[in-house]
Amino acid sequence: MTAKAPYYESRFLRANDPDGDRAIWLRETLLVPTTGTPCADVWVMVFDPSGNRAVKRSYPIADADFADDEWTARIAGTSLDDRCASGELAGAARWDLSITPGGQAPVRVLPDRAYRSRFPPAKTEVRHPLARFDGRLEVPGLGLAVEGWLGSVNHNWGTRHTAAYAYGQVCGFDDAPDSTLEIVTARTAIGPLLAPGVTLFVLRHQEQEFAVRGVAGSLQTHGRYAPFRWTFGARVGEQMIEGEITAEPAEVIGLTYTDTHGGLKYCYNSALARCRMQVAGKAFDRSELVSGRAMFEILTDHRLDDVALLA
Repeated sequence: MTAKAPYYESRFLRANDPDGDRAIWLRETLLVPTTGTPCADVWVMVFDPSGNRAVKRSYPIADADFADDEWTARIAGTSLDDRCASGELAGAARWDLSITPGGQAPVRVLPDRAYRSRFPPAKTEVRHPLARFDGRLEVPGLGLAVEGWLGSVNHNWGTRHTAAYAYGQVCGFDDAPDSTLEIVTARTAIGPLLAPGVTLFVLRHQEQEFAVRGVAGSLQTHGRYAPFRWTFGARVGEQMIEGEITAEPAEVIGLTYTDTHGGLKYCYNSALARCRMQVAGKAFDRSELVSGRAMFEILTDHRLDDVALLA
């Protein structure tokens, strides 16, 4: 695998069981730092009432093969593509999952031109915002029969992680199973200082799309977050959303990320968060959307005392 420093890439899936009590998050990642040794990492995270689990295994980057023409990621004996994910980490995890895409178009939270330019340094795309997962995943002391779990297949890449952000995703709401949400409140670094947050989102609901993808549009949005409550909203013309995403510390997994410049970031992710939002406008009926299977992720430079770092 060849990539020029600085560079990182993450290809991952996440899925929730239909009852909302359990979730999985599997990642295949590359890191090519400006200093230090490039590596390829496999991550397995499980959210379960018996206790959350996380494991990370690192491999030489020569053991990785990420392809774009046929979207595939392979690291050692593990693999992820649009149709399946499988692998084994000796003594730590084993999984074999089939993926059935829902047929929805990919979601990009940034404008198309941003994917062709150097700024922002971090890009994200949801390849399959409503996918079904079937199969099995095993970690020590726990075996999960994955049958009709719902979630997404995702792709992140860039030259450096965003300085700080909150990211949310809903793959189907309780009473609107075909509706999806991608939302981010991101802060860029200006030297040692953080710029004010910019909130971007894509809501697909009632066969319509309501989105703010650019900085100019973000003047009509707002977002404020802290561990672990995030309020957000937007009013653009006759369209409106107002909502919040919340999680309890026990529902969160803490991870340590190495950035491409060699510094550390701390990722705090819950796949069991709750989203509640109001939507209104000319394109769709006024309604309340609720989900207990939302993703809520915070990236920060600071460790949190009430969430253990599991990997």
